[in-house]
Amino acid sequence: MPPRRVYSRAAAPFALAIAMAFAARALAQTFPSQSPPSQSPPPLSTSDGRAPRLRDDSSIDVDQMRSGLRGADSQSQGSNYGAPLPKTKLPKRYPPARTHAGAPRQPKNPLPALEAYKSSAVARRLARMRRKEGDPAPEIPPTVAAPQTIRAKARPKVETNPYDPVGIGIGSLRLTPFIETSTGYDSNPDRLSSTSNPTGSKLFRADAGFKLRSDWARDDFQADMRLGYADYFDYQQANRPDGAGAFSGRYEITRDTSFVTAGRFTLDTQRPGAPAISSGLPNVTVINRPIIFSVGTSDGVTQKFNRLEVTLRGSFDRTMYQDAYYSDGTSLDLVSTDFNDYGVSGRVAYEVSPALKPFAEATYDTRIHDAYRDPWGYARDSDGVAARAGAEIKISDLLRGESSGGYAERSYKDIRLPQLRGPTVDAALIYTPTPLTTATLRIATTLNETTVQNASGALTHTVTGQLSHDLLRNLTVSAVGSYFTNNYQGADILEKGYTAGVKLEYKITRSVAVKASYSHERLTSNTAGDDYTANVFLVGLRIQE
Repeated sequence: MPPRRVYSRAAAPFALAIAMAFAARALAQTFPSQSPPSQSPPPLSTSDGRAPRLRDDSSIDVDQMRSGLRGADSQSQGSNYGAPLPKTKLPKRYPPARTHAGAPRQPKNPLPALEAYKSSAVARRLARMRRKEGDPAPEIPPTVAAPQTIRAKARPKVETNPYDPVGIGIGSLRLTPFIETSTGYDSNPDRLSSTSNPTGSKLFRADAGFKLRSDWARDDFQADMRLGYADYFDYQQANRPDGAGAFSGRYEITRDTSFVTAGRFTLDTQRPGAPAISSGLPNVTVINRPIIFSVGTSDGVTQKFNRLEVTLRGSFDRTMYQDAYYSDGTSLDLVSTDFNDYGVSGRVAYEVSPALKPFAEATYDTRIHDAYRDPWGYARDSDGVAARAGAEIKISDLLRGESSGGYAERSYKDIRLPQLRGPTVDAALIYTPTPLTTATLRIATTLNETTVQNASGALTHTVTGQLSHDLLRNLTVSAVGSYFTNNYQGADILEKGYTAGVKLEYKITRSVAVKASYSHERLTSNTAGDDYTANVFLVGLRIQE
């Protein structure tokens, strides 16, 4: 027989018994017992609490059992299955909520307002509404908001250069003007030969100038200018001005194309013993310091092709001279030697890495004088070419700058003048071995004009170095030195000279600094009577904004 059918037959008696029990209970509730009230139901338990044992022939009347149970419920001392239940004491009703009189108290440090999660729809809707003026800000539900983040107090910014000038803001430019005065002693104001018994003199010197820097995101502009004048109390004919200035700018036309410009000027004087203004006569000397003033500009375009950078520039320079006056009452016409210099240059650079950018540069220029012939009858107009190659270096902040080497020559209209030519070396490097020490090296090669008879020009090499160290945050000591050579080709004149000195600067505040310096100058020449030696002591005050 299948298991399902066995289980069904076994469960049938149990279902029948349960049905009969429910039917008997229903009949008892429908037809209640008619027994007299005085008749007590049979005991449901014996004196020892156990249920009575029934014999097989005995039975219990259902009506009697029902009336006994009902009496136990109605009487507290009737027979029951257990002890009577205790009465439950209900708690008192809670008092009504107290109403607060007046405005609610405000906390001393209220919590910050809620702000929507940045990724929620409410935050995005707020961002859209900020773009439209006049739209009311929607209420931020707590489900998509959190208290504002408490920002930590910013640490005070450490000033790396607490004694540097702040400058004056002019729009997006920063102007830093300065005035510097100094006094001291010069043992040889005119840089005359020792055979001439030079006379020393006390002097007063004044300098003024400014620095200008831009604060632009893409473009750039920088300018520096200085003008000075030296007044010698005991040797008035040595009084002279001097100065220098330069500016550079870059304007980004597009991401890869930019316009570059630069300007410069120099103001200097010639020493009376210079070969270019020498009279060539015994006991006849120059009694003034002829002024040389030069000004120029260069403009061009720089184009980038990925890492390749190409620059093309055009330049113009104007150089002017002052006449030299001699002790015998004559003069040398140097104004006629003023000239214009027109040039064009091209430069190609490739960025190998941020620390190295090799480049090659070529220049062509022509010089045209106001007078075709100089006072000695030579035609000084000339054409020149120069080429050099090098690299820009930027090894973090330790070493940066550029260095190059090349060759240059000039050809003159007068066939009596030989070509002015020679190797060129140019460099401008800054080395910072420690945060307190800085070393600067500059090397320059120039082809200068001259009025020396039979000489085409002077090939000048100059090396300048400076080592600065901060003894204190506001006390700096510097050692300076320079070496130069002037080779007058065609006249067999060679000059060599050097300068060595020390400088001390103590910054009282950002605007006031005390300065002191000493320098020793020496020049030797293969021409008799051109050597000189000079010692200069200066102490001064610098005021800057």
